[in-house]
Amino acid sequence: MLLLEGVAKSFKSQQAVTDVSFEVSAGEIVGLVGVSGSGKSTIARCILGLSRPDRGTISWNGQPLAAREVRRLARREIQTVFQDPRSSLNPRWTVRRILSEPLDNWFGSSPRGARTARLEALLAQVSLTGDLLARYPHELSTGQCQRICIARALAPEPNLLVLDEPLSALDVSVQARVLRILSGLHRNTGISYLLITHDFAVVRDICQRVIVLDKGRIVQSGTVEDVLDRASDARTRSLLADVLPLAFTTPPTDTEITDGAARHE
Repeated sequence: MLLLEGVAKSFKSQQAVTDVSFEVSAGEIVGLVGVSGSGKSTIARCILGLSRPDRGTISWNGQPLAAREVRRLARREIQTVFQDPRSSLNPRWTVRRILSEPLDNWFGSSPRGARTARLEALLAQVSLTGDLLARYPHELSTGQCQRICIARALAPEPNLLVLDEPLSALDVSVQARVLRILSGLHRNTGISYLLITHDFAVVRDICQRVIVLDKGRIVQSGTVEDVLDRASDARTRSLLADVLPLAFTTPPTDTEITDGAARHE
């Protein structure tokens, strides 16, 4: 569905990404892992059209994303969830307006009753209720804001979500709840994820394949089990050693998630 071939990107004299090639198939969850500065977000920006690669091609369903019609289609079919939920929400807009904007852009206006039902359905997908529609971002917890961002990304009915460190701004218990929501959405809809993270524990919990970046290059890729349990690259083993206690932590139970979320939200 998504294919990168030989993608390279530099900023002034700094080479951010070098000869990166990988694919994301329909219904797949792929983790893109590396330390800060390894090129993860630069790749995401190139996929989303926020930056243009210096070299290489990015294709969507077999067609180059550089083509105008393909880019227009991909604007709806590829959505993103950013790292900081508060800075990615308009503080002057209510939740109703935030979620209505993508619906208006892609599907046109609809009667208020039908629109409200659609908005409440979006909120239900991320375990929120319709009484939040009249609220502003500052009236919500950080975890609720991030779930609003996920609901907004789901509104255009995309096929791929690019998740750029979507859990790093959240408390641990809220991270677990959002992760379970993302897992449930994948099971129920078959949507694909490109999950950008530095947390191998998250990769082990949700991803099917993982790509490890170091200094803008892919140093290892494969199934989660192959990469995390049988890392062949020295840099991958070094990354795993740095986060080993996290990577092999037992996932929290549903009761722990619910109790923790109640305390934080």
